[in-house]
Formats: sequence, C-alpha cells, structure tokens
Amino acid sequence: MRLHPRIPRPRSIGAVAISIGLGSVASFALVTDASAHANVVHGSAVCNQTDGTYTITWTVENDYNASETASEVSNTGGGTLSGLPATIAASPHTPYSAATVTQAGVPGATTTASLTVNGVWSDGYPYKSPQHDGASVTLGGNCVIPTSSTTTAAATFTNATCTVATGSYTIPSSTVADYFVAIGNGAPVAAPAGTISEAVGTLIKITAQAKPGKTLTGTTAWSATISGAGTCGGGSSSPPPPPPPPGVSAVVVTPAAPTITQGVCTTSGKESAAFYVIPGLTGVTYLNGSTGVAAGKHTVAYGSTTTITAVALTGYTFSGGATTGWTLTANKAATCAAAPTVVLGVTFTQPPPKTPPVAVLPFTGQPVVQTTLVGIGLLLAGGLLVASSRRHRLSHLTWIDRTGK
Repeated sequence: MRLHPRIPRPRSIGAVAISIGLGSVASFALVTDASAHANVVHGSAVCNQTDGTYTITWTVENDYNASETASEVSNTGGGTLSGLPATIAASPHTPYSAATVTQAGVPGATTTASLTVNGVWSDGYPYKSPQHDGASVTLGGNCVIPTSSTTTAAATFTNATCTVATGSYTIPSSTVADYFVAIGNGAPVAAPAGTISEAVGTLIKITAQAKPGKTLTGTTAWSATISGAGTCGGGSSSPPPPPPPPGVSAVVVTPAAPTITQGVCTTSGKESAAFYVIPGLTGVTYLNGSTGVAAGKHTVAYGSTTTITAVALTGYTFSGGATTGWTLTANKAATCAAAPTVVLGVTFTQPPPKTPPVAVLPFTGQPVVQTTLVGIGLLLAGGLLVASSRRHRLSHLTWIDRTGK
C-alpha cells in the first residue's frame, strides 16, 4: 500500500500565517512598551545682565504612556533649582508631556551645567534599578553686568557758627554710588543720604563705592574735621553778629553759669570722671576758648582747668553786669580705697592677716580621768570573774576524782 503525503489545505495555511503575524506584532508592541520608560531632558540658558548670572530652563519629558513622578538626582553649575519633584502626565504619542525646571542664579563665569532626574511611573516601573536620565548645557562663562563710567556727587561738610554750636556732614542722594562714613579712627559704616550733626573737633572720613554695573570717575573720598566758630561777638577770628533789624529791639537774656561735677570714689574702688555741664539757653552760645561747645555734659581730665565764655546770638543781648566768663577747675585724681571683698554674702573691708590665727578645736570626747578609772574597774572585775571560774572548775574536777561520778 502506497502512502501519499497530505498536502495542507489553503485555509489552514492562511490561519497559520495570520497567527504568526499577529504574534509578531504583539511581541514587537510589548517589547517597545517595556523599553520606552524614560525621561528626555534638555535645557537652554539665558544671561541676566542685571545681576551677571545665568538662568537655565530645563525641560523634562515623559516618553511613556503612563504618568510618572520625576525627582532630582543631582545638578551642577550652582544657583538654585526649582520645579522638582514634578508629576508628568502620560504621553501616548509625541509631543511628550513635560515638566519645566528652573535653575537660577548660576554664576556668570560658569562654563557648563547639568541636571540628572529619576523617574517612577504609575505602572510600578522601574521594578528594580532606578531610572536616571539627564542632560547638560554649555555656557559661555562671560555673563557680566555692563559697566558705565560716571562721576558721583561729592559729600560736603559744614563747620559750627556763632548761631549753631555744632557742625555737620551731608551725604548726597546717588543712583551710582554707595557712601561709607568713618568717625575718627572708627571703621567705615554704610550711610544713607542726608545731613548728620557732629560736635566740633570731630574727624569725618567719607568714601564712595560704585554700585554694581557702575564705574566711578573723579574724587571718591573726602575728609574734614569740624571746626568751631572762632570768637563770636568780637576779636579777629569771626566778625561780631550783625545788629538787629531797624525797629526791632534785641532780646535781653542772662547767661546761665556752667557747672562742674568732681569725680568721686565709687564702691568699685575707682574714681568717677569729672565733667562740666553747659546749660541750654535760647539766644546764648558758649565757647571753650575759641571753640563752640554744645549744651550738655563734657568730660574733663582730673586737675584740668577749662575756661567757658558766653556769647549772645543775633537778636539777643546780655543784661548789664551779667557774668559771661567762668573758669572751671577739676580736682586732682583722688586715692580711692580698694573695693571691699564679698565672700558668701559677707562684705570684708579689711585685708586678711598675713599669718592665720592658730585654731583651737573644742573638746568633744569623754573626760580622761573618769574614763581611765572606769576602765581600770572593768579590768579588775574581769580578772575576778576569770579567777572565780578557774577555781570553780578545779573544785568540780576534784569532786569527780573522789566520787567517781
């Protein structure tokens, strides 16, 4: 019997081909989906010439058809990063859904910056190792503030006058410079625009520094010492005050005398400072020599002498016979006793002796004689008891020997 091979029917061949094709397409789709979980990162930078820094705008795209949460792994370039973590919607097709991340304040000399992110998708991917994606941008490193040269306004000084006992300095308003003031030998301190009063004899140093993006030309430092008004009311240093206008009578005032307070010894063992006080009186200015003195307290050295003169201001006059000059003398430095010592709340005014006193401790034990007699009595009683015991034992042994019991 001869067998003939069975030839497949056309319908069977077509079914097999269709099955193979559908399986290939499904396999390709599954492989494509499984490998598409990723973030596409890219950035662009802009130079901010107002402050000389870069601002980088990063775009983080989700290329998979499932929502994800993107978070920062690392960044370089400096500045401040904002916008992460972020939730990015699913992307069934391009254009991909994306999140915008900003990196601001990157220094103008920076040449490169980078951002790396990690994605976690709503379907649980990645299942084991993290999914890190990133990118970098190249910066020019030359982001600077444009400079412009300009001349700043000068600071000014005003000395004391016969009508104003103090001087002053003035800081001008400026949009191109910041001003700093040092009083005497002090450190420079930032100063706002305006006029500040200072006493006669004060050394004032003022400097100007350019604001960002500005360059100063010309003078940028000034200094002066506030001087007095000289001899007001006569003398060669200053002319006398002008007479009052016609028809206006001068106001008669009587200058009040300045006072001096001497130094005194304090509880700390030191002497307080001596000082004199200039009264504040309308129409009167006071001079220390030829220098105007402001109203208030003024410290002087021990043993020093100060001459104060009163001068009538414009529109005022002194009454006849009024005293206009005073000599104030401070006492010499006093010898103050040392400050008392306080120990545990007790104040000691005398120093401790060089040789400490011999301490005599109080007797706290038993009387010696009585204790000795009691001890001897106890010893005798003990001896009698021991002897009596031995005699009793010897008698008992003799009785046993004689009786056999």
